Order: sequence, then C-alpha cells, then structure tokens
Amino acid sequence: MRRIVAGVHGVLAGLHVWWATGTTWPAADERSLSMAVLGGQASFAPRVVLPLALLHVLLAVAILTSERWKLSRLVVGVLAAGLAARAAAGLVWITGVGTTPAFYWLNLLVYTPICIALCVADLKMLRVRRLKAALVAGPVAVVTVLALIAYVYQPAERPHPAASVDSRYVDTPLARIHYLQRGTGSPVVLLSPGAAPASAWNAELADLARDHAVYAVDLPGQGETRLHDERFTFDLNGMTTALGQFLDALHLPRVALGGNSWSGGWGLAYAQRHPDRVSKLVLLAPSGLDEPDVWSWEILKQPLVGEALAKLAANRSMVESAVRGLFAHQELVTPQLVDSMWIPGTYRDNVRSMYALERGLDWSVTEKALPSTGQPTLVLWGDRDTVLPVAQAARFGKLLPNATVRVLPDCGHALTVDCADRVTPLLSAYLK
Repeated sequence: MRRIVAGVHGVLAGLHVWWATGTTWPAADERSLSMAVLGGQASFAPRVVLPLALLHVLLAVAILTSERWKLSRLVVGVLAAGLAARAAAGLVWITGVGTTPAFYWLNLLVYTPICIALCVADLKMLRVRRLKAALVAGPVAVVTVLALIAYVYQPAERPHPAASVDSRYVDTPLARIHYLQRGTGSPVVLLSPGAAPASAWNAELADLARDHAVYAVDLPGQGETRLHDERFTFDLNGMTTALGQFLDALHLPRVALGGNSWSGGWGLAYAQRHPDRVSKLVLLAPSGLDEPDVWSWEILKQPLVGEALAKLAANRSMVESAVRGLFAHQELVTPQLVDSMWIPGTYRDNVRSMYALERGLDWSVTEKALPSTGQPTLVLWGDRDTVLPVAQAARFGKLLPNATVRVLPDCGHALTVDCADRVTPLLSAYLK
C-alpha cells in the first residue's frame, strides 16, 4: 500500500514538473487549467509548481519511511488531515454549488474519490485510533462550517440610504441601473470604482458638470444597481454588456469614459471592444494588466473560501479597515464615507460580485489589446497605492499608444476621494 500511495505522489510530482515547462496539458491555457484543477484561478508558473512538485516528492519519501520514523508518521498524519478536508469540500461541491462545469465533473469522478482513497490509505499507516478519528473529524468540521457560511448564510441587508438629489434609475434588460447625473454639454460617463458606489465620484461630478453632462454609474454588483437577470455573469463580457445597455438606454452614442480600479479596467475593455463609442479614456489606478492581485483579493478566487470570506467581510468594522487601506489621507475616512461603502456591500448581488468578479475578470484580454487601444488616455496613479502597485502606471504608459501618465505624490488607491483636489483639475483640463 505504501508503494502505491507514494507512487501517486510521484505521478503528481511529475505532472507539476511537466506544467513547469510551460505546457498546460490537458487544458488549452493556464486559466482553463487552473479552473479545471482547482475550481479557481492560480498561477502555474515554475516558481509555484516546482515547490509543489518537491512537496509531492517529500510526501512520497515520508510515506515510504513512515514505518521507521516518527517524523514521517507525523507528515502522513498531516497529509491525511488535509486529504480529509479536501474530500469533505469535494462532497460539498458534488451538489453543484460554487463550481464550473469542468471542475464539477472532475471533482465528482476524479478528485474526490482519489482524496477519499488516499486519506483512508494514509490513516491505515497510522497506529493510534484516537488520532485517526481526530485527523478526520477536525478538518471535516472546519469545512462544514465554511460551507454553511459560504453557501447557506446570507449577511443581513442594511436599509437603503436616502437617495441623492442627483440619483436616477434606468431599466435595461440586465438591470435597474442607478446613476448620478448633473450638468449639460458633452457626455462624460464615470464608472463607480470597484466595490464602491457612484457617490465616490461626487467631487469630480460637481467639478466636471460645469462643462459636461456627467453620469456616475453603478454597474451590476456596485452601489444601488439591481440585477434583473440572476444568470448575469460577472466577467468582462457581462460588465461591458451592462455598460453598453446603459449608454443605449440614455441614447449616448459617444462618450468620454472614466473608471477607478476595477471600473477602470471595465471602461478600458469597453473602449477596446467599441472604439467608435468612446472618445477619451480616464483611468485612475486601473485594473487591466494580467498581474496577480494582493493576497486579500487573490484568495477570493478559491471556491468555498472566497464565498465565505466575501460574506464575512460584509461587516462594518472590516469594511472600515479595508477602506482605510485605500487612503493616504486618513482624516478623509469619515463614518459617512464608511457607511456609503458598507451599506451597498451588504446587498446580496453585491456580495456575490466580490468573489465572482475576482474569478471572472480575465485581464490578459485587456492587456493584449492595449497596443491597439487608440483613444487618448489619461492614466493617474497614487504613489502610495496599496492595491495595485504604482509601477503598473509605467506599463500602461508603455503599452498604450496615446497615453498621458501622471503619478500623484502622497495619494492612495481611492483617488477620486483621497486626492480629489488634484484629480478634479486634471480631469477637467483633460476633458475640455
């Protein structure tokens, strides 16, 4: 039995070495491979998979020597606990929650049965009966609690805030879209920053309205917008389609388009797909490069864990902590600002969008299209950005053919509020 189990880990080690060469067999690309193997996104770069290959080799050695060495038996015990946790999660995913079609079938027919078999085999190598029970019961209990939070629990929705005098709604096939409108003149559309409401653009809305008809828009999963279609996919296709429907509903054939963070990436993707409808781009610390996010966002890509964390994060104290991390000027983080972020973050669709967008947004598509993105583009970045590294500003400047890049000293990621006094004049001058 030891040789068989060790052989399985040897095969897995070889497979990880194979992936380290750059091949993504049996999938077409790294993203598809990751979604099929893990059910979420992860890198298969050599720096990631080679250590995993070494780990499988060490596990094989520990299994083969577990009869003689206490340390090896300890390793086998830890491995059995991990396999018990993975098997429990696999049994949850067999119900169909939180999975893609490819991962569902692989989990049902391959991953979960193998994990159960390997866990049983590892337990047989251990001698202490009570230890065996604890190695199974503990991980299974943890996974059960996580599954209940992830797939059953729903945070209580907070009451909607009083509507702004600038608030408007328009119904589209996908959603009842909320937006703020002010001013007359050439149209400027500002997309609410990722996980933030349209009111984050209040300062810019007031300033730009002197020369333009300005619309600050909550796309699906943001602010006060409500989905009509529960099958809506939180990915680039879904977000750009929703934006296109908004522009059509308000009869805006051609606009200047701006966004911050995720919404900068959505605006960029829309401009790449519909260049005739976007005259200029304003991108504030935007997504759009095929780079990993900070760990606190990357972890949302993993099934079960992402759902649970997104729901637990719909908590005012956690929201306040996260918001403070976006600001260089902490005095601007007022209770009113925190509430404006927290309250919409408790809505069911908005909670779902947190992990669904993190998994669904494929920024390799936008990065590949950057050299052919012809619109004049203003790129602004804060030098104290803790979410997207300021070094990415230079990459946008290099890849976009018509970009003007400005790095703002002593500014964080939430540029529309944290440094509104410097952002608004730059936008006003650029859009005139």
